[in-house]
Amino acid sequence: MYGTDDSDMKIVGKRLQPIDESDMEAKLYNHERENGNLEKAHDIGKFFAESLMSEEGFAYEKNRASDFEARNRSILFAFTADRVLSTFMPNHIIARSAQNEFFDEIRRRDIGLYESISRSGAFSMYLLCRRRGDGRYTGVGRVYAGVVRRPDDDATAAKGDEIYEKYFDFCIEHIKNIEFAF
Repeated sequence: MYGTDDSDMKIVGKRLQPIDESDMEAKLYNHERENGNLEKAHDIGKFFAESLMSEEGFAYEKNRASDFEARNRSILFAFTADRVLSTFMPNHIIARSAQNEFFDEIRRRDIGLYESISRSGAFSMYLLCRRRGDGRYTGVGRVYAGVVRRPDDDATAAKGDEIYEKYFDFCIEHIKNIEFAF
């Protein structure tokens, strides 16, 4: 019977150095800051927030504080902007910077809306929708209909899909014109 003690065995070759992920993250962050991409990310986040918060904004809802459906359309825009940033930014550092700026700006300007977005189950339910290859989510309209308490209303589901597509196209149109440095 052979023994199982292989302590005298030597493996020849180079020893792999452990990768310090925090160092890699810091280098990537510094690279993105130095080449101007973080500033662009912040500008994108502010632009999307302005689109939601300003009376002239694309997704502005005048009565979002008192109108349940208007508030939920604002939450749907926040979901859409967040997912577009997460999916289509060049890397996670730029995506996270844009997302942070977007949500920070909403919090600064309308804490009630920010809390609605943060506490709403709608955001999580939208995340459960299936994502297609082009980055769009399917089934958002059906979730929207449920969120606004009309889960079996096909017209509301279709309207939810229409709103989502409109928001998605708006976000994509804006970011596709941004030239990031590499």
